[in-house]
Amino acid sequence: MTNSSSINEVRAADSLAGQSLAPPPLLRAGFAGLLMGLANLVPGVSGGTMVVIMGLYDEFISSVADVARLRFSRRGIIFLATLGGVAIVTIAVLAGTLSRAVTAYPSMMFSLFIGLTLGGAPVLIRMLSGNRRMAVFGGVVGVLMMAGIAMTASEPVDKEAIKEAVAAGTLVIQPAYGRDLAAGALGMSAMVLPGISGAYMLLILGRYETILAAIAAAKSYAISGGTDGDPITFLGVIVPTAIGSVLSLVLLSNFLKWMLVRHRTWMIGLLLGMLVGSVFCIWPFDPASTGSDYVFGGLLALAGFVGTASLSRITA
Repeated sequence: MTNSSSINEVRAADSLAGQSLAPPPLLRAGFAGLLMGLANLVPGVSGGTMVVIMGLYDEFISSVADVARLRFSRRGIIFLATLGGVAIVTIAVLAGTLSRAVTAYPSMMFSLFIGLTLGGAPVLIRMLSGNRRMAVFGGVVGVLMMAGIAMTASEPVDKEAIKEAVAAGTLVIQPAYGRDLAAGALGMSAMVLPGISGAYMLLILGRYETILAAIAAAKSYAISGGTDGDPITFLGVIVPTAIGSVLSLVLLSNFLKWMLVRHRTWMIGLLLGMLVGSVFCIWPFDPASTGSDYVFGGLLALAGFVGTASLSRITA
């Protein structure tokens, strides 16, 4: 006799297999890319969360896992190109504007992103089926994971000061192969896991500044035609970081794809818990926020919630 868990596994496998026969949801992928680009410009907000709230996580993980295994499909390539392309354009066009808005109106901007994030909860709830106890267990684990990450938070990094130090050459590039490997793995995990910021993972490991300095040194070396800098120095940081990133992408994306097929109910519950728990990484806001900031913030949170809930119903 087939139990409900086995039925869910078969349905999930059939759903993933059937995706290649239909055109990719380009409109939703475009909106997800827009939200992902915006999220990557706000500290503490994960771009992966934006894919979840648009109901595209199955498609995203399946496409990334296939590309990581060098199994290319027209649907997967078009989907990832649309998602990534819109995200890159959004970052390039709105980087300065959004950074100034977050600096000037932190409570309102973070409230907007809380609303956008929580607006995806109904999407995941609709995806739940099977053993609800497993879903609740996964949700609790997800919330606790995000609360634990939030508890490690330190003072926000001054990116402008870091950029100035890199430009002045005062940041010393000191390789730490094991930590750089881990930094690459954890940083890339933010691409496929909702609620986790890649830059934040690098900060926790204490490698944010060094990796940024190594990238800046590599850029200067390339622009100068090989006359400025020592490649052995910056490659000692970049190579292990890149190896960790590739390993993380291949292993994690395929593991998540397997989990979404074999343990779907628990996994959806975990994603829901991580989505809700990601609020801990944004709250509290600026201590200097006033009552009116919170009033407008509440209205923006409601608008964000309604906006995401509406966008997630797009089928094209």
